[in-house]
Amino acid sequence: GINAEYGRGVEAQTVTVWKQLEKFCVPRLIFLNKLDRDKRNIDVCMSSIRETLRTVPVLVNHPVYSDDGQLVGVTKDPPSGTALTETVESLAEVDEVMEDLYFTHNCDASKISASDISESLSRQFHLGTVTPVCVGSGLTGVGVGSCLDYMIQYLPSPLVAISKLPEVLQDQICGVVFKSSLDPNKGVLCQTRLYSGILKPRSKLYNARTKTLDQVSNLFLIDADRVAVQDSCEPGGITMIAGCKDFRTGDVFVSGSFATNFGDLDELVQSNRTLKSTMNHGKPLFFCSIEATDSISNDRLEKVLTDMTFEDPTLTLKRNSTGELVLGGTGQLHLSVVRERVRDEHGLDCKAYKFRVNYLETVSQTIEHIHSDQLGELHLKISPAESEKIVRVKNVSPETRAVVEPAIASTLTIGPLIGLQLSNCHVTASFNLNPTNHNKFPSKDEKRGLNLMVKTAIKDIFKNNLSLMTLSEPLAEIEVEGPHEYSSAIMADLSMRAGSIEPHVTFSEGGDWFTLVGRAPLSKLTDFSSRIRNESRGSASVLKMETVGYAAMELDDCREVVKLFQEGFL
Repeated sequence: GINAEYGRGVEAQTVTVWKQLEKFCVPRLIFLNKLDRDKRNIDVCMSSIRETLRTVPVLVNHPVYSDDGQLVGVTKDPPSGTALTETVESLAEVDEVMEDLYFTHNCDASKISASDISESLSRQFHLGTVTPVCVGSGLTGVGVGSCLDYMIQYLPSPLVAISKLPEVLQDQICGVVFKSSLDPNKGVLCQTRLYSGILKPRSKLYNARTKTLDQVSNLFLIDADRVAVQDSCEPGGITMIAGCKDFRTGDVFVSGSFATNFGDLDELVQSNRTLKSTMNHGKPLFFCSIEATDSISNDRLEKVLTDMTFEDPTLTLKRNSTGELVLGGTGQLHLSVVRERVRDEHGLDCKAYKFRVNYLETVSQTIEHIHSDQLGELHLKISPAESEKIVRVKNVSPETRAVVEPAIASTLTIGPLIGLQLSNCHVTASFNLNPTNHNKFPSKDEKRGLNLMVKTAIKDIFKNNLSLMTLSEPLAEIEVEGPHEYSSAIMADLSMRAGSIEPHVTFSEGGDWFTLVGRAPLSKLTDFSSRIRNESRGSASVLKMETVGYAAMELDDCREVVKLFQEGFL
């Protein structure tokens, strides 16, 4: 909606949402709000829509006021006179059929039928050249019903989604969970959009993420704050499912019988844009330790946060090696909102600290160590790599490899510096076992001895080469959009955060809007989104911030982070 009060027109957040809708080709109409206020100006708002959103706005109705200036209703169609002429002229700008009709009737809009206007608007709306504009007041409800009618009339039917599904699914149950939550009485509840098929209680559904079957116990129809039992849900419908305990936000489900007989369902889902887009969630980028201000409430806090992870797939909760609760989210604002919800909805005061990104431990250069004992020799070599940790074992039988590989992998999980995950390294373990201990099938004592050999060798190689250990920090790719006048300031801000701007900054056709893509260490971006919103007065925003890999930290930065960890600040 756009506020007509004081002729404010299009505000910054509306522009941000509009750009996202354009990016994903989502049909939309505009609701011109607050027309019940004294200082209202429709003309200023229409001009603002045209100039800021770069679309052709078409008023589909008009406000009706009483003698004392109170908003009492809206017209079904644009009334005669100036409003009708403006509507027809707006359509004639982009629609040749309407242009011909308008000139045929000597530019007299009153001679053009309502059906011709509606057909022209519908035709151009689906081509994306015009945007219907409804008027009213959200506070008093005037015009809201009319807006809903226009949504039904002009926006695509949910049944259109069926045609975008793979052909083999169009006659089967297929849908997506767009919100999951925990109810103390009903258990896991999932609000779903059904794309195809008829969903009923006792239907068996296959979850494409977990690759498991669940049975629907009940369906519920949600009407504002009222919930009613539902017998079935048809294609295009929205319903709430109870009984599917493993379903989460973003999960795609299909008929259980279809999944059993089909085969590779993953490839089918990933190859379809409609289904695949629902399963893409941002991964947690920032983490903080969290605890209740009252220590006896920590168990309750953990349960509350665990329940919240059901609703939000980008929120994670786990305990670290010291037993602290660690909350992960997509940004500092995200984690702050979670804390506020815990306080406001559950009456729990909590404090968050040790705000950080997900550092990794690795080696700065190749390190080697030879360990000898009664079983023989183990030559251990650890080298830096760009990929995740890879372990190779040489010179042993398959049966012995089955013993030592898990021992190496489990022992190398945590690094020696500050106890973080060890990654980005290649590990080669070459054994030279004594002939008497080179059995094809190791005995229990030999297995125990091999495990001890591996653990001792890894402990020694780290102890002897601690100065060659370092930290890697995540790199983030950022995409920012905003008005042209703020592009230089935002580029300068990103450069100060040790970012390397990729050579593609693009501007809109009119040159008044920019899109910037850059990279920077994630640890430098904790307040980046808030900063650019403040600098641009809310008109610029971060569209994407996601990790694209890890990079070794500078020695001084590494020492600083290690010091902060050791002192308990991270």
